[in-house]
Amino acid sequence: MKSEAAGQGDAAAIRVLYLFDTTDRAESESVIEMARRGVVPTIVCQPDAPMRERFVEAGLDVVPVAMRTKADPRAIAALRRLRRERTFDLVHAYYKVALTNYQLAGLSPSLPRLPVVAYRGIIGNLSYFDPFSWLSFLDPRIERIVCVCEAIRQYFLHKSLVPGVRLFRPERVATIHKGHRCEWYRQAQPQLPTDLQIPPGAPVIGCVARLKKRKGIVELIRAFEQLPAALNAYLVLVGRVEYAAITQAAAASPAADRIRLTGFRRDAPQIAGAFTIKTLPSLRREGLPRAVIEAMAQGIPAVVSDSGGNPELVEEGVSGRVTPAGDIEALRAALEQLLADPRLRRRMGVAAERRIRDHFTVERTAEETLALYRAVLQR
Repeated sequence: MKSEAAGQGDAAAIRVLYLFDTTDRAESESVIEMARRGVVPTIVCQPDAPMRERFVEAGLDVVPVAMRTKADPRAIAALRRLRRERTFDLVHAYYKVALTNYQLAGLSPSLPRLPVVAYRGIIGNLSYFDPFSWLSFLDPRIERIVCVCEAIRQYFLHKSLVPGVRLFRPERVATIHKGHRCEWYRQAQPQLPTDLQIPPGAPVIGCVARLKKRKGIVELIRAFEQLPAALNAYLVLVGRVEYAAITQAAAASPAADRIRLTGFRRDAPQIAGAFTIKTLPSLRREGLPRAVIEAMAQGIPAVVSDSGGNPELVEEGVSGRVTPAGDIEALRAALEQLLADPRLRRRMGVAAERRIRDHFTVERTAEETLALYRAVLQR
């Protein structure tokens, strides 16, 4: 039986060892698309990885390896065996725990060195004093670092041990956006659960995230409570609260009766599909947030801060609004503008869906990744 991922020859049968921890749909589908173009993939992932069955269904070779820590002796041994038993042209690591275990496995003198490509989806969180940072993204042996947004690439390019001496050459760090398909996120009947007690027809400003300090949620609450009461808007915050000041700000707000802190919800995608406006007012260190992509793919306009990759997703004034991080007044004004103008919301919602459909595609991600592989192997 011919596999779904039967190669088309574009990649000249590049043999790639893909290293996952868990699996993400966008990452997984890009690997499947690269296999269609001729890559010969071997996929290492956790035994219970969500997309493992999708890989198998597509006819790809999956090797389950449990990786409990960044230095798991059993995982290291399993990766060494795999390297000895099979031949690869390069390694592409999507998760730090998989990358550090592979790097430790590669310390064996009997294993020939392979070029390693590593994916990075967040800004910061790399310490010179953390040995695992030197086993991952700070390791000069890493041939390429693929950044999910240009903001992360710029973070690497400006990283230095001493002033004026940068660690990363421009050609070593590339920006490749993750690809998506709008149909993954569309909800057949998006609706707000009755337990949220939001009146039918009331506009809803929504945020789905791990509710940390750096996500700007306290600032969002401050902006929300300054909106005209006549708009009758509700604020729905979906996600685990990891910063106590958020709960305190919501409880003390003059608009507390229109703020909903839901905590973690398994029905978050259905809730998000019913938002009037999606917002993510992060203060710093934002990557390319999937929650914003999910909303835009459903035709929901977004109001985001200019932190990290947000401006790469949302075109200011076209598919949503982009406001300065931490600027409560600018955030309030952007939310009020969209709430007060249904025609503008619809126009921006159409542009938001088109933005994801046309510019953040699985095919584009695969094409750019394959070009990177060729550049690495031609060196």
